[in-house]
Amino acid sequence: MEELDADKAEMRASRISHGLGFTPAMQCKKLKDFSGDWRMRVDFLNGVCTNIIRMHNKRLKYYTGNYDQYVKTRLELEENQMKRFHWEQDQIAHMKNYIARFGHGSAKLAWQAQSKEKTLQKTMASGLTERVVSDKTLSFYFPPCGKIRPPVIMVQNVSFEYTKDGLCIYNNLEFGIDFDTRVALLGPNEAGKLTLLKLLTGELLSTGGMIEKHLHVKIGRYHQHLQEQLDLDLCYPEIKEKEEMGNIVGRYSLTGKQQVSSIQNLSDRQKCRVCLAWLAWQNPHMLFLNKATNHLDIEIIDALADAIHDFEGGMMLVSHDFRLIQQVAQEIWVCEKQTITKWPGDILAYKEHLKSKLVDEEPQLTKRTQNV
Repeated sequence: MEELDADKAEMRASRISHGLGFTPAMQCKKLKDFSGDWRMRVDFLNGVCTNIIRMHNKRLKYYTGNYDQYVKTRLELEENQMKRFHWEQDQIAHMKNYIARFGHGSAKLAWQAQSKEKTLQKTMASGLTERVVSDKTLSFYFPPCGKIRPPVIMVQNVSFEYTKDGLCIYNNLEFGIDFDTRVALLGPNEAGKLTLLKLLTGELLSTGGMIEKHLHVKIGRYHQHLQEQLDLDLCYPEIKEKEEMGNIVGRYSLTGKQQVSSIQNLSDRQKCRVCLAWLAWQNPHMLFLNKATNHLDIEIIDALADAIHDFEGGMMLVSHDFRLIQQVAQEIWVCEKQTITKWPGDILAYKEHLKSKLVDEEPQLTKRTQNV
């Protein structure tokens, strides 16, 4: 325990939690008392893990290091395993060939053949190296959406405040969105990231300025509560109303009985993929994704990232998954202090900025934590 600096563990956990937006008072709450969004942030702490456990073919294999180190180590081990597998198969083929050719030859050759046969039997009995079996490759996609003339969405002098409390969220926003838009929205909690997406889709109306959208633009918005809006008594082939929906659902790794099962009988991860498939079926020009990776494992997130990368239209993303942001975002927009600022660097630079900001706040944080 001394080697782990257990006496400082609480302070380190407090520092990390603060960096994810947890106030000292919130750090004293139980996990069950948090909303789904804040629980997801607790899950995000898994990004600092130092060990990976992989379950494959009903077996568990342990790896040290983070996810990237796991991928590197696994590839090296599988490459060595395949080399060993091929060497063993070559040796077996050589011994079988020798036994077949000389098993009934002269006494000396027959004796050598019998010796090789015993060696072969021992080799087989001791267990051979297995061939590496690749995991099932997932391939998501968003269908071609066609082109429409720019500008797709124009935001001019837009302001917004919730009239119930008069809190100003945005003031005089000015920007445009087109097919080449690949933006990740970041910023503090309650800074208005989700509000911005709702303004752009028309779910909320601005209290000042104007938002102009192309007459024919179709926006597909994924949000963390989308699956709750699906009729749980329906199976999704009934939702589709077109045969191609079944093909799209199949591309999202939902096949066989899953395609005719009631949505309420699916797991959260499967429901999430149904929502993504439903979004693809909308054939949108713009994707607005809010926490789309909840309930998805890393392999599925990578498949989603590839689909976004190949998508013809524009995208705006709200996510705490820095790895996904690094894969798909070309720009970082920071929502803060009633405005939106384009971050001059990439997501890694923004991450370092948050770290340095956390270091600067550490003395004050430690004092507040001790007073709680």
